[in-house]
Amino acid sequence: MTPLAKKTKPPAEIGVSLPVKVEVHAADNNVWREISRIESVSKTKADFYLTRALEVGQLILLKMPIKKDLRRFDFDRAQYRVWSIIRSCEQAARDDFSIYHLSVAFIGQEPPASFLQNPSTIYKLDKIGEDGFWQINELRQGPENRRHPRYQIPIEICIAVYDEQENIVAEENTVTENISVSGAAVFSDLPLDIGDSVKLFKLCGNFSANAIVRDRRVGKDNLPRLHLEFINATFPIDGIE
Repeated sequence: MTPLAKKTKPPAEIGVSLPVKVEVHAADNNVWREISRIESVSKTKADFYLTRALEVGQLILLKMPIKKDLRRFDFDRAQYRVWSIIRSCEQAARDDFSIYHLSVAFIGQEPPASFLQNPSTIYKLDKIGEDGFWQINELRQGPENRRHPRYQIPIEICIAVYDEQENIVAEENTVTENISVSGAAVFSDLPLDIGDSVKLFKLCGNFSANAIVRDRRVGKDNLPRLHLEFINATFPIDGIE
């Protein structure tokens, strides 16, 4: 008698190459979208690459045609539409240009109410709930890191945007609304999106820094602002406190 074959469990994580549409929602109701490809996926997480950096704790929406046995809803739909939280975002190089490897955890079919009120809200992971999705807790409101105090000082700066050949394709002289060691909110009309990279120069002084757009919004005064995070320098607060 031939022995029965033992049943084996499916792998917890599967390496695939499937298209994924990523949607990033900003506080001003703008939505940035990018098409990428899933590198690996399970019922609770996924990995892929993007051309722009996102912040750990940020929520995004994924739409992807993964198999039904990896889904917890949308079984009869072509696309699995699941909200996710950024677990990690690491810069990588590919073909002489920078991209970002992202790992995300699935949080469910809908985002929390606090996200609908403020899409710039940052969250932290808790544990996997009974529904099989990661639970999250609100970490902080807004795009800026509150670990560093902000100073409401108008500092004259220049924002420069470069192409892949390091040529300046757009620039703007403006002032900061506020500034901290790690970033600044600046008045700007530049058509930039969350995750875009720029370079900031202080017009009177020798400070410059590469920066990433973490948010864009229009204030009550109807003036547009960019929230920038410095990634290779810290602003010298001494002397302005």
